[in-house]
Amino acid sequence: MTTTAILKLQPAPEPLAVKFFDAGGTVFHRHTCSNGPHAWDCSSPYCTSLQADCPDHGGDEPVKIGREPWKR
Repeated sequence: MTTTAILKLQPAPEPLAVKFFDAGGTVFHRHTCSNGPHAWDCSSPYCTSLQADCPDHGGDEPVKIGREPWKR
């Protein structure tokens, strides 16, 4: 009995986009604004989606640590 292995070559996966990066001790992530579209950097730890309009185009201001509206 002869067994034949069929190997199917798969294309190499594209590199993952860097979603979080460090700039001078502050961790940022990049949102995509639907107005344009264009990317904008944010340092809020409370974001739940990377598809969010920037504050210049009617989006919410990012919530900063220590300035959380729900803690006031």
